[in-house]
Amino acid sequence: MNRLSRVILLLTGLLASTVQAETILIKGGKVHTLAAAGSLPTADILLRDGRVEAVAPSIDADADKVIDATGKVVTPGVIAPMSELGLVEISAASSTNDYGVTGKSIGSAFDPLPAYNPNSTLIPYSRAGGVTRAVVFPAISTWNTDAEEMQRVFAGRSFAIALNGEFDSVVATDLAHKAYLGDVGAQLAGGSRANAFAKIKRALMEAREYRANREAIRSGNWRQLNYSIADLEALQKVIQGQQPLLVTANRASDILQALKLARDFNLRLIIAGAAEGWMVAPQLAAAGVPVVIDSLDNLPIAFESLGARAENAALMQAAGVTLAIAGPGYGGTHNIHLSRQAAGNAVAYGLPYEEGLKAISRNVADIYGLEGGTIEPGAVADVVVWSGDPLEVTSFAERVLIGGEEQSLVNRSTRLRDRYLKPEAGHGAGYKF
Repeated sequence: MNRLSRVILLLTGLLASTVQAETILIKGGKVHTLAAAGSLPTADILLRDGRVEAVAPSIDADADKVIDATGKVVTPGVIAPMSELGLVEISAASSTNDYGVTGKSIGSAFDPLPAYNPNSTLIPYSRAGGVTRAVVFPAISTWNTDAEEMQRVFAGRSFAIALNGEFDSVVATDLAHKAYLGDVGAQLAGGSRANAFAKIKRALMEAREYRANREAIRSGNWRQLNYSIADLEALQKVIQGQQPLLVTANRASDILQALKLARDFNLRLIIAGAAEGWMVAPQLAAAGVPVVIDSLDNLPIAFESLGARAENAALMQAAGVTLAIAGPGYGGTHNIHLSRQAAGNAVAYGLPYEEGLKAISRNVADIYGLEGGTIEPGAVADVVVWSGDPLEVTSFAERVLIGGEEQSLVNRSTRLRDRYLKPEAGHGAGYKF
């Protein structure tokens, strides 16, 4: 390396360290750390190099940027436990949907990550609602009547993103698998929830068989298996307990069948839905199985959720179940930021306030093994400054930081609002309704 190259490399390193060394001091807000320090009526937070360096009633330190949070509420960023962000832009436009595939040959092996679009307009939209991270899952639509797809109950694998809109915003891959029981599983399995259960069980049994006889199966010197080698390979981490299996189930009896499946195969299980979860809360807690719920889904709108009730979250949490709360319809793409409204409703029906905040942040991180969800020394600096109580629908995110970098809250909706709030010539001015 010549002298000029060494100088350029040194200057590049110095510039990078200067950028990384930016410090931000958030002063005077009511801070919900969701960590050992609990909630602090007034506190300062020092962020450095994308991490929380200190949290204290008062911090006297030089900083590159000071954010006055006096009279505001400060929390960790919201984390979506289930979403299709970056995979779906407009659900009615098939060309913008990459969340699933047809055909039965690819089920658990399906990895939607290559289709992820960090430039999706729904990422800044969700970020403006205080969401800083999200877990992205594939899905299977029951609208599709393709005979082959309707025999597949595994949707595929998930990944996690930071909502900074960068091309390197994927923070974790191959997080969990998704499968269907209950009504949706029954539709996908040919009409019976019993067949959906049998299909999942058969897949796990064949994954075990494949693990014990991999070479013989791959060489063709083995009996014919129902699942492809790609699917069985993808399930290896699941059957070894290294990766959770998220299963959709609402009816109490379906949840109990999922718990039996977890016991039989030593699975790390996550239940999504659990409209009747309160009925089997002791069993869920004893098994250490976390639950992803939409606490706004509290009406008996289907036969599998006749026992739905508004106190569902509170009753499960009181029994010791770890909860993650998703937005209406489990987030999808457009409703992810409404998870805090769902948490607010759960609090209104008995869920302790701090537990409501944890259910949309810390608990999600804990369930999937992600960073985020707390404000404490060493934690990733995903922080939101709210205008008021974040569980109140009239409050909004005023400042959003991801990895210690303040994010723009401008999105397509705000641009449209600003464009038509005061129309200018050529932009709809003079239009008569």
